[in-house]
Amino acid sequence: MNLPNRAGRTAAATALALLLLCITAPAPFAREASDAVQAENAFFRGSHLLSRDSLTEAVAALESAVKLDPDNPKYKQVLAVAYNNLGLKLNREGKITESVRALDEALSLTPEDNDIRANLIQALLQVTAAPDQQVKPEDKIALLQRLLELEPANVSGRKALAAVLNNDGVAKGRQGNRTEEVARLEQAAALDPNPKIKKNLATAYYNLGLEKGKSSLFQEEIELIKKALILAPKDPAMTGSLARALSDLAVVKGKEGDLTGQIELLNQSLELVPTDPVTRKNLAAAYNNLAMSETPDLTTSDRISRLEAALKLDPKNQTTVNNLCDLLVREAIGEFKQGSVTKALELLNKAAKFDPKNKAVVTNLAAVYHNQALKHGQEGKHEEEIRLLRKALSFVPEGTEIKADLAMAYNDYAVSLGKKGDSKQEIAYLTKAAQLLPDNKVIQENLARAKQKGAAKPKKPEVSKKKDKAD
Repeated sequence: MNLPNRAGRTAAATALALLLLCITAPAPFAREASDAVQAENAFFRGSHLLSRDSLTEAVAALESAVKLDPDNPKYKQVLAVAYNNLGLKLNREGKITESVRALDEALSLTPEDNDIRANLIQALLQVTAAPDQQVKPEDKIALLQRLLELEPANVSGRKALAAVLNNDGVAKGRQGNRTEEVARLEQAAALDPNPKIKKNLATAYYNLGLEKGKSSLFQEEIELIKKALILAPKDPAMTGSLARALSDLAVVKGKEGDLTGQIELLNQSLELVPTDPVTRKNLAAAYNNLAMSETPDLTTSDRISRLEAALKLDPKNQTTVNNLCDLLVREAIGEFKQGSVTKALELLNKAAKFDPKNKAVVTNLAAVYHNQALKHGQEGKHEEEIRLLRKALSFVPEGTEIKADLAMAYNDYAVSLGKKGDSKQEIAYLTKAAQLLPDNKVIQENLARAKQKGAAKPKKPEVSKKKDKAD
């Protein structure tokens, strides 16, 4: 018999291979049946291991069953039981993190199972007591946050998480991480605002504020210390630091030309520490600078009040005194020109109280009193004329013109008194006039005539004061 040629042998081999492939390749439904069988076998094996308390092996077998048949609720339920039991076992062994992980897996398989939920919550609560070497603070926080996801109103859970956040925050602060310290403690206070946490948060705000101040971030420093004082309102160190921070920011505002903002900040600082000498001087200087600035919205009255406020804080500052006197004099001159003599005198007398030796003040005061005196003299009111001229002369004792006018006022008043027959007063006032103007012929003649008249006047007979004796 002849063997088939090479081509024939190849064709035969190919046909045989295709036949074998058709026989050995399973159909899709056959594969599904095989998966179901394997799943069922894995389930029975896992259930058997579970009954023998071989929990790790039981979980592995049941996981296989669920993977092979993920829609089978029975498999998931028994796997949840296995995970639950494993979690409880790990918890008893002190393996808290692994316990929680197992119980969380159990709950994910049967979310409505209240017993598993309770077991998980209890395990999560035990995290707090675990030493940091066993469970890191970050892990504790994450686990307790998981607890509150499951049961947001759980008071014990809230307090536990607050305690962990508090401790972790304080630890971060000791390491110099002030920002993270504040963040942790804010979270803790939101969960459980007890006095200890509030005190720690106040300290954290304060320390972070001081850190900002060292970097010249004064606005942030102020905001943080204000937050600290809300939590610890009577803390003297925080109060003093806030006052200094406000002053520091005020200096910055002043350099930027924001005088109103500077004054506002310095006033806030002074309210906190009223006796601070540096703040008082800085505020006085700010008031002075604002008063003398070219700010168009400020009236003269506003400027005067700012300078008066400055002198209340720094009464011996001669620059401010001079500025105030100059303003008051200018305002007084304006009032006088408008005919308001009373207002002009009020302004000038106010200036004289601040600086009695200010040349512009005393000169203008003397001038106003002098002018008013002359008006009264023209009206024949010599007594008032004399009073005002004396007042004018008290401000400028060497005022030649005022002396001359006062001498003539004495003369005129003396003449009027002489006409009334009061020679004694006539001579007295003429004598005063002569002392002021000794070379004035009119005054000298009037004085001589008054003295002659007085000498020629008959004296009144003296009346005996002795009583007649009785007969």
